Amino acid sequence: MARTRCEAVPFALLPASFRRRISPAASTLLTMRVLGIDCGTECTGFGVVEFSDRGELDCVCFGGIKLSPRDPLPARLSTIFDKLCGMIRQHAPDRVAIEDVFYSVNVKSALKLGQVRGVAMLAASSLGIAVSEYAPLTIKSAVVGYGRAEKEQVQLMVSRLLRLEEIPQPADAADALAIAICDLHTWATLSRQSAAAG
Repeated sequence: MARTRCEAVPFALLPASFRRRISPAASTLLTMRVLGIDCGTECTGFGVVEFSDRGELDCVCFGGIKLSPRDPLPARLSTIFDKLCGMIRQHAPDRVAIEDVFYSVNVKSALKLGQVRGVAMLAASSLGIAVSEYAPLTIKSAVVGYGRAEKEQVQLMVSRLLRLEEIPQPADAADALAIAICDLHTWATLSRQSAAAG
């Protein structure tokens, strides 16, 4: 099964939020936890992934915040905010990652999606968690190695990278896990660059 490893980073170069998870004596391997969020007006997917102390990607949890289209948008946004805040408090991620804005033919849908993204960012920032945004092409490249990969290819690779027996459901959850994996890959690359520069 596919496994991803994180190279060691000098302990002194790690931000305080990372250093609290490990001791200097154990700094050859480190853990970092990311909450990926796939924003949607009817279902907002979430997935928590971390680099374990074994240097592997581990799936902590995933699922979807399902909303009724019959509810007014302000009520749906409030539900998303409350659920995400609860999840952040429960799983204590170091970072939150979401998909960047994409252009849609349907302007009304794009505006609603933008409001959900804003709520997701607010939930994270209100609890002091940094937020990263990634373009769809970047996410697909990080997970599959090809920016034009089909949705099914991304979902299959997510299950392989996280050593899951089945493709995560709902589909929004698999997308959220892909976003978290993309952020961890980016973080690992930047950590290696910082270590090399030091």
